[in-house]
Amino acid sequence: MRVQLSLSLLLLSGTALGALNPAQRLRNGRLHVIPSSSAPAPAVQKRAEDFFTPKFSNPKAATFQVNSSSLPLVDFALQDSWAGRLPITNKTNESRQLFFWYWPSSQSIESDSLTIWLNGGPGCSSLTGFLQENGPISFQPGSSKPLANQFAWTEASDVVWIDQPVGTGFTTGKPDINDETDLGDEFYGFLQQFFTVFPELASKKLFITGESYAGMYVPYIASRIVHASAAEQAALPLSLQGLLINDGVYSSFVTSQEIPLAAFAKTNQKILGLSNSQVAKWANLSSSCGFDKVIQAASVYPPKGKILLPGNTENIPERCDVWDDFYGTALGINSCFNVYRDTDQCPTPSDPLEPYFSRSDVQTALHVPNAGTFSECSGINVFPNNDNSPYSEVLFPDLLSKLPRGITLWHGLNDALLLAGGDRITIQNLTWGGSQGFGGPPTTPLVVSGSQKGVYRSERSLTYIEVDGAGHMIPEDQSETALHVFEAVLGQTTL
Repeated sequence: MRVQLSLSLLLLSGTALGALNPAQRLRNGRLHVIPSSSAPAPAVQKRAEDFFTPKFSNPKAATFQVNSSSLPLVDFALQDSWAGRLPITNKTNESRQLFFWYWPSSQSIESDSLTIWLNGGPGCSSLTGFLQENGPISFQPGSSKPLANQFAWTEASDVVWIDQPVGTGFTTGKPDINDETDLGDEFYGFLQQFFTVFPELASKKLFITGESYAGMYVPYIASRIVHASAAEQAALPLSLQGLLINDGVYSSFVTSQEIPLAAFAKTNQKILGLSNSQVAKWANLSSSCGFDKVIQAASVYPPKGKILLPGNTENIPERCDVWDDFYGTALGINSCFNVYRDTDQCPTPSDPLEPYFSRSDVQTALHVPNAGTFSECSGINVFPNNDNSPYSEVLFPDLLSKLPRGITLWHGLNDALLLAGGDRITIQNLTWGGSQGFGGPPTTPLVVSGSQKGVYRSERSLTYIEVDGAGHMIPEDQSETALHVFEAVLGQTTL
């Protein structure tokens, strides 16, 4: 998720944390992303004949085909892809249309899986993920042109990046959803249209992945699929296998920001240049606000019972809203403080994402001509009445019982917006598969190419991973590790 608003909005002018639903909390917390100056290592160059090219029986599919040679600034070989807009219903003149960019696997043989990627926001385009995280084309801040991404997720699966809900990226129509249930219904309607155009893809193993506020999107969409009516399943028999969510919103912001803040600040004190008195202040508040008791209870494996959060899960005293105080302090020390990756320093390179997708030749190539200036994150509320849905953690037990490949949650340890400590609390307070929480902490080394990149634990179809050296966007910061984890989710390797 990438987001952009002023600090004055973030500080909420004294508004109690509990007065905000999750969508408002992230929208009000939108900050200008500090672009990374890192770029992926050059990929081994492939030839056009190295790629498998799918064939589709519906002639309408040809109207969405994107000739790789037509993509501006791309001077390396790629297979063709398919992009454009499709409506969320089969009604004539349906104005609500989602944008997709489908890429077949970059291998020489056909993949047996199809993966959906969603960015968060709410209202941020999945083209962010495509161009700067896990797509076959990598155009990083500070770069003059795109490069081939050797760790693209298309190395392992067919992938479709989708802008949703309506009001996001290249979508069209007027936003009209009230909650995640509505979002799931509209997305399912889009899938019905998508697989009508590309019927050969419907039989593939389906995985849904995403980041940040997609921690709300992904489980609700998955629940809509697994609970489709008998008639819907007969017409569209999807084989949903598993979910992968990084740095996601699926539990309260008290859990994901406030409770683990003091420990995060202490761990990152040197990186952020925090004084001892600042760290001590948050530590004292963590004790007096009851946060320490939650952390202690969540540090018992297996947990001894339901872990009670301070207040009524959402409403806490204003003095206990320590995350906002932390953010203002960190920004005062480092004017280039990046809440998505706390290691960033000045100066910051320019980001080519919005200029690239605002180009008329790019829009023509993607079958969205005259779309105008592209915005990474929507300036309008894609939930006109805000999103008051229950946090998606309530769906986890049911989904874990139904998905053959389970759910994988992973978190970058340098994410200062949503803190990894909150994931540990969420898991230890969750009951699934007949038991509460994990029986032990995540301590198994995650080893990639001979080096430890983090730790993980798997129990009863739920896997949790913490990734070193990564912020909110793990595939951008640790691309090789991200591909390895993705391949494990698909069942192509083990962690």
